[in-house]
Amino acid sequence: MRNYRRETQVFKLRKYLKLGILVAIVVVYLLPIYGMFNLAFRPRAEMFGGFFVLTQPTLENFVEAYEYGAYSAIVNSVIITVGGVGLALALAVLASYAFSRFKVKGKNLLMFYILSTRMMPPITLIIPIFIMYYTIGLKGTYLGLILVYGMMALPLSVWMTKSFIDDVPKDIDEAAIIDGHSTIYILFKIVLPMVAPGIAASAAFAAITIWNEFLFALLLSGIDTKPTSVLLSSIRGERGFNWGRVAAIEVIYIIPIIILVFWLQKHMLRGLTFGTVRR
Repeated sequence: MRNYRRETQVFKLRKYLKLGILVAIVVVYLLPIYGMFNLAFRPRAEMFGGFFVLTQPTLENFVEAYEYGAYSAIVNSVIITVGGVGLALALAVLASYAFSRFKVKGKNLLMFYILSTRMMPPITLIIPIFIMYYTIGLKGTYLGLILVYGMMALPLSVWMTKSFIDDVPKDIDEAAIIDGHSTIYILFKIVLPMVAPGIAASAAFAAITIWNEFLFALLLSGIDTKPTSVLLSSIRGERGFNWGRVAAIEVIYIIPIIILVFWLQKHMLRGLTFGTVRR
């Protein structure tokens, strides 16, 4: 009986200890986000007052953010991200189906080569890409940014999409071929609907990668195509930094990606664990 009570107390202690650690981790991660929202709605006169208490919330920082061009920069970010994700997924779906279903000579080597391009530091590529874009007139255009971001997100998209297509039994393809369907029909009408969660996960990771990228956006964008990441790096008021305006732009900047992550969180979890569990 004593041993049972002791084990119960130890179990409860471990449970509360784990709960306390989880709460501490959540607080550490959420505190900066709370501070950002707090500063975004704080008047400039009270910018460095109490951190946790917001006595006079205001929208003046968001008005200044609009006047500074934050909303047009958000639109640029959306256009570039949607275009880059669409390009990456379009190529990834075709390549993944080919690697998954057909006998490709040197398949493993090619897959490793595709992934290795993602491991290369972007700063090593920026100079030749900048010179090439400047020469052919793609610098400062949406098309140029969509192309470079599509290629940046392509390697991981290929690997993730292929893992989901591999989970679809090949017997389904063979049955469709016997029924007289073409390869294109099988891919777009049969396989893709079955791996839609995997495509969503690939799209989410590609969108996060493109949305947060800064180096290529800084050097390849123009005045009219500047995304929010570049705008944030150039903010400086007449009397130094206006932290309220910076925080307001940051709030506007992270809301779309937060909505996307919560919307696709189940699919993203599957993408993080692909290859570890086989059905």
